[in-house]
Amino acid sequence: MILMAMACALSAFAGNDPVIDPDVRAAVRAGPVRVLVDLRVTAADPSSIGSAQDEALRRLAGTGARLARRFSSAPLLALEIDAPALSRLEAMPDIIARVRMDRIIPLDEGRSRRP
Repeated sequence: MILMAMACALSAFAGNDPVIDPDVRAAVRAGPVRVLVDLRVTAADPSSIGSAQDEALRRLAGTGARLARRFSSAPLLALEIDAPALSRLEAMPDIIARVRMDRIIPLDEGRSRRP
Protein backbone atom coordinates (compact mmCIF):
# COMPACT_ATOMS: atom_id res chain seq x y z
CA MET A 1 0.00 0.00 0.00
CA ILE A 2 2.83 2.39 0.84
CA LEU A 3 4.54 1.59 -2.45
CA MET A 4 1.33 2.31 -4.35
CA ALA A 5 0.97 5.68 -2.60
CA MET A 6 4.58 6.55 -3.41
CA ALA A 7 4.09 5.60 -7.06
CA CYS A 8 1.00 7.81 -7.29
CA ALA A 9 2.87 10.71 -5.68
CA LEU A 10 5.77 10.32 -8.11
CA SER A 11 3.50 10.18 -11.14
CA ALA A 12 1.66 13.29 -9.95
CA PHE A 13 4.99 15.06 -9.44
CA ALA A 14 6.15 14.04 -12.92
CA GLY A 15 3.04 15.61 -14.44
CA ASN A 16 3.88 19.10 -13.19
CA ASP A 17 5.20 21.63 -15.66
CA PRO A 18 8.86 22.52 -15.24
CA VAL A 19 9.52 25.64 -13.17
CA ILE A 20 11.29 28.21 -15.32
CA ASP A 21 12.81 30.99 -13.24
CA PRO A 22 11.72 34.45 -14.43
CA ASP A 23 15.32 35.65 -14.80
CA VAL A 24 15.94 32.82 -17.29
CA ARG A 25 12.98 33.91 -19.41
CA ALA A 26 14.19 37.51 -19.42
CA ALA A 27 17.83 36.68 -20.14
CA VAL A 28 17.16 34.23 -22.99
CA ARG A 29 15.37 36.98 -24.94
CA ALA A 30 18.74 38.74 -25.29
CA GLY A 31 20.63 35.65 -26.42
CA PRO A 32 22.10 32.39 -25.13
CA VAL A 33 22.37 31.99 -21.35
CA ARG A 34 23.93 29.43 -19.07
CA VAL A 35 21.45 27.54 -16.91
CA LEU A 36 21.20 24.65 -14.49
CA VAL A 37 18.53 22.12 -15.37
CA ASP A 38 17.13 20.08 -12.48
CA LEU A 39 16.08 16.65 -13.68
CA ARG A 40 13.30 14.45 -12.34
CA VAL A 41 14.64 11.04 -11.39
CA THR A 42 12.86 8.31 -9.47
CA ALA A 43 15.97 7.10 -7.66
CA ALA A 44 19.24 8.72 -6.67
CA ASP A 45 21.44 6.16 -8.39
CA PRO A 46 23.94 7.24 -11.06
CA SER A 47 22.36 5.13 -13.81
CA SER A 48 18.96 6.87 -13.53
CA ILE A 49 20.69 10.25 -13.46
CA GLY A 50 22.68 9.41 -16.58
CA SER A 51 19.61 8.10 -18.38
CA ALA A 52 17.65 11.29 -17.63
CA GLN A 53 20.58 13.43 -18.78
CA ASP A 54 20.90 11.44 -22.01
CA GLU A 55 17.18 11.75 -22.72
CA ALA A 56 17.13 15.52 -22.10
CA LEU A 57 20.11 16.02 -24.40
CA ARG A 58 18.55 13.80 -27.05
CA ARG A 59 15.35 15.86 -27.00
CA LEU A 60 17.31 19.11 -27.23
CA ALA A 61 18.94 18.06 -30.50
CA GLY A 62 18.39 20.63 -33.23
CA THR A 63 18.18 23.59 -30.84
CA GLY A 64 20.96 25.95 -29.83
CA ALA A 65 21.55 24.04 -26.58
CA ARG A 66 25.16 23.33 -25.71
CA LEU A 67 26.26 21.03 -22.89
CA ALA A 68 28.51 22.80 -20.38
CA ARG A 69 28.67 20.04 -17.74
CA ARG A 70 27.15 16.72 -16.73
CA PHE A 71 27.03 15.82 -13.06
CA SER A 72 27.53 12.15 -12.26
CA SER A 73 25.99 12.12 -8.79
CA ALA A 74 23.40 14.93 -9.00
CA PRO A 75 20.32 15.08 -11.24
CA LEU A 76 21.55 18.23 -13.00
CA LEU A 77 22.81 19.47 -16.34
CA ALA A 78 24.63 22.75 -16.91
CA LEU A 79 23.64 24.02 -20.35
CA GLU A 80 23.94 27.06 -22.53
CA ILE A 81 20.50 27.56 -24.07
CA ASP A 82 18.69 29.82 -26.52
CA ALA A 83 14.94 30.55 -26.78
CA PRO A 84 14.11 27.42 -28.85
CA ALA A 85 15.98 25.24 -26.34
CA LEU A 86 14.05 26.82 -23.46
CA SER A 87 10.78 26.07 -25.24
CA ARG A 88 11.89 22.48 -25.74
CA LEU A 89 12.82 22.15 -22.03
CA GLU A 90 9.36 23.43 -21.09
CA ALA A 91 7.87 20.63 -23.19
CA MET A 92 9.62 17.95 -21.09
CA PRO A 93 7.62 17.84 -17.84
CA ASP A 94 8.35 14.14 -17.47
CA ILE A 95 12.10 14.71 -16.98
CA ILE A 96 12.63 18.44 -16.30
CA ALA A 97 11.76 19.87 -12.87
CA ARG A 98 13.33 23.33 -13.00
CA VAL A 99 15.48 25.61 -15.14
CA ARG A 100 17.45 28.29 -13.28
CA MET A 101 20.33 30.63 -13.99
CA ASP A 102 23.81 29.21 -13.46
CA ARG A 103 25.50 31.84 -11.36
CA ILE A 104 29.10 31.92 -10.24
CA ILE A 105 29.27 33.01 -6.61
CA PRO A 106 32.72 33.86 -5.24
CA LEU A 107 33.70 31.81 -2.21
CA ASP A 108 34.02 34.85 0.05
CA GLU A 109 30.65 36.38 -0.91
CA GLY A 110 28.35 36.63 2.05
CA ARG A 111 31.11 36.14 4.60
CA SER A 112 32.24 38.93 6.83
CA ARG A 113 35.83 40.00 6.35
CA ARG A 114 38.16 40.23 9.30
CA PRO A 115 40.25 43.36 9.69
